[in-house]
Amino acid sequence: MGYIVRMPKLGLEMERGTLLEWHVESGEPIEEGELVAEVESEKSVGEVDAREDGVLRRTYLEAGAEVPPGTPIGIVAPESEAIDDLEAEAEKDLGLEESAEADAAEPDSGEADGDAASATGAGGTEDTAASDDEDVRASPRARERAKELGVALETVEGTGYQGAITEEDVEAAAEGADAGQPDASPRARKRAEELGVDLPSVEGTGYQGAITEEDVEAAAEAAETAVGGRTLAEERAFDGMRRTIASRLSESYREAVHVTVHREADAEALFAAADAADDALETDVSLQDLLLLAVSATLEEHPAFNATFEDDAHRIWAEHNLGVAVDVEQGLIAPVLRDVGSKSLSEVAEERRDLVDDALSGDYTMDDLRGGTFTVTNLGVLGVESFDPIINPPQVAILGVDAIEEQPIRGEAGDLEWRRHLPLDLSFDHRVVDGADAARFLETLVGHLEEPTSLLPAEVDLEAGGATAAGIADGAGSDTGTPGSSEGTEMPGRTVTATNPDGMRGRIEAGSFEWGYDEPEDRGGTETGPTPVDVFLGGLASCLSLSTRYQADKRDADVGEISVTTDADPEHGSVESIEATIHLESDEDDETLERVVELGERGCHVSQLLREDLELDLSWDRH
Repeated sequence: MGYIVRMPKLGLEMERGTLLEWHVESGEPIEEGELVAEVESEKSVGEVDAREDGVLRRTYLEAGAEVPPGTPIGIVAPESEAIDDLEAEAEKDLGLEESAEADAAEPDSGEADGDAASATGAGGTEDTAASDDEDVRASPRARERAKELGVALETVEGTGYQGAITEEDVEAAAEGADAGQPDASPRARKRAEELGVDLPSVEGTGYQGAITEEDVEAAAEAAETAVGGRTLAEERAFDGMRRTIASRLSESYREAVHVTVHREADAEALFAAADAADDALETDVSLQDLLLLAVSATLEEHPAFNATFEDDAHRIWAEHNLGVAVDVEQGLIAPVLRDVGSKSLSEVAEERRDLVDDALSGDYTMDDLRGGTFTVTNLGVLGVESFDPIINPPQVAILGVDAIEEQPIRGEAGDLEWRRHLPLDLSFDHRVVDGADAARFLETLVGHLEEPTSLLPAEVDLEAGGATAAGIADGAGSDTGTPGSSEGTEMPGRTVTATNPDGMRGRIEAGSFEWGYDEPEDRGGTETGPTPVDVFLGGLASCLSLSTRYQADKRDADVGEISVTTDADPEHGSVESIEATIHLESDEDDETLERVVELGERGCHVSQLLREDLELDLSWDRH
């Protein structure tokens, strides 16, 4: 049994759809489930599949045509089946039935000649205008309205199906004439507004000198060339998703009272938490995943932001459905990660990754974009340091994430240390929440980011995790315990005792471990062990070796033996410079090894103990 193929409604907010491509030619057979056509809504691309076997008997739209959902675009039916009823229904929905009835009611030109001549006189002007109007494709309502307003249909460009003139086209033409504007079609006026073209300056080539859309585009191109000697390289149609995104954001900016507040969070603990979770869990965890959990925890304490504002109603939602902004080819979309507050860190990491992958590959649906209660957009990955994000309507707030930046912080002892900070931008609708509410929201969020322990599952030990979770030692050598075994071993827990019984030598105790230190004979020592500076250099070298190993293993880089040589100058007295060379046994490419070494240094806590004016000159080689 045949049926009418209609433009699908890809989402509740869809207003118009564009036919991108027919995948079956008119007259070709098609099987149930086979792709008939591909269409695009304001936010996504969809497919129209055949409901049953048959033949594509009729097509009503060409590729690029844009119509509302439910509009007939074709007919599929068995080859032997009559489709008169289906065609009549489709033409009625398209507004063609009225035009056909009007054409049938009009006498043909041969029969009308005599009557027309007797009514107005041979060659009369009214006769010519009436005859010309009859040749124009227009609905009966458009014809009637044209007579009422005194508009010649030949001067009107239709925007209806297959260029038919609608009642609205006639009224638009009349409004232009009443305003003393040039004679131009509705499409020409719209195009002139888009391109910033002054219509009175355009010479029309249409009927009786009317300005057409092509005339406007030619004038715009000529102006581009004339002003500044510019030559148009490319013109991109502003339609589909890009046009809808622009429309929605413009609507948001016009209606919502946008205010943006800025705040920074110390990100060191967040980095450590992400590293520890990534090491302990069976899935890849990023800062973004912890940030989403932190946002959810913040929304729990400030529910007014987990909301929408529609029809003068502030609706607060129970689930934290977080939109995650993703930059796709057609523009920015925000697929929704649902009910974040009920999910574990592993679930958030896996679902977010799948959601982003689907968005980038185009495998998302309108359901993926609906139901958001709050949005997070990250431009920090592109190096942006601050911006004012626009609220995604009908939501009431959006969080912008900026690029990580390092800042010098003065410690308790007065020394400066460099720490990573995460800048944040919160835009909110001031009609719904106040600036003080936003400030408290950011205060809570920063608290969760700087103390992320509550965001981590029980199996993640933040104290033992992070980039140095591989077990960075504070020294070397052991007098107790069994090598290669933890049996009977007590780890120092970062508590070390140095004992100096007499002279310039002594011993270091760290848990179950013990080793000596001494000074050269010319400095009063007996040369029975390394100097304290040598001990420190050993800690630095061991730390760099282990953190480099950790980064290599994390990235599946094929690295064999790692050895680190550290040198300090001068030989005696206050250290003025330190050099470290990491020797890597590996066939990996230089880019991979450079990244491993860079991250290894960043994750080495011992290297972070160096004072600000004592730079570490770090290099590496192969052996």
